[in-house]
Amino acid sequence: MKSQLLILLLILHSAITFAQDEGQAVAMERFERDKGFYISGGKSINIGKNLGDYSGGLGFEVGFMKRFNKVLSIGPNFNYLSYEYDESKTYPYYYDSYVDNVFEYFQQGGNIKLISLGCNFKLNIIPVSEDTKVSLYGIANPFASYMKRDSFTGWADVYADDDGNGFYTDYQYTSDMSIPAYEEDAKFTGGVQLGFGVEFMPVKPVSIFLQTTFGYTLPITYSDTKSFLIDADRYVDSGGTVYYDTNQTIYTRQFPIVNKGFGSMVLRAGVYLNF
Repeated sequence: MKSQLLILLLILHSAITFAQDEGQAVAMERFERDKGFYISGGKSINIGKNLGDYSGGLGFEVGFMKRFNKVLSIGPNFNYLSYEYDESKTYPYYYDSYVDNVFEYFQQGGNIKLISLGCNFKLNIIPVSEDTKVSLYGIANPFASYMKRDSFTGWADVYADDDGNGFYTDYQYTSDMSIPAYEEDAKFTGGVQLGFGVEFMPVKPVSIFLQTTFGYTLPITYSDTKSFLIDADRYVDSGGTVYYDTNQTIYTRQFPIVNKGFGSMVLRAGVYLNF
């Protein structure tokens, strides 16, 4: 993902240089409306196994754009994005070989919020004019973010195999699994989004756009239980349930928190008010 974004950034640099040359080499008529405010909303979809125990995010963005010529527009933006903890993505089954007990693990909380300030660089693939009805464009948005992750609570129901038949169904007790890693966290991070979109009536008083971007966010802390699982340290009971070694997972000081970057695809729709 990082190498792909680097290639796209190099392409963007070349495209911006071309856009600047376009403004200098072509005598452009002045647009009646060359500035605009916009608001958009959309969904962030995790790419691959990124962002561990979370489902896709929801958010909104507001910003301002200034059109410099037929090709290039630049402007700042403010973005809010939240990711909800998703219990269905958390791996729950662990085995303590020393006491021959299994743990069914649960957790709550840990939602993530990202507040970002960025700068959009928008490049129209075909130069726009006052008569343009539909415009295709590429866009880049480097951003700086403040991340806040809510605290977790974690616990596990402990079961034994009292009958010795290979089924761990005999409830023993509930264990509080909360450790310092579960405490809330906040940090500054950043990243970049690159993508493309289509805008309808781009120089009219009101225009509508649809946009897809692919992004990478620098490391933040979040829950990712599956990143602690090691196939060599697992146990399968008589019912086929797979349990992982507690000493490599829920007994460690870090579990289930990791500090990683993640890739995402963002689908959004919005409206411009041009003036």
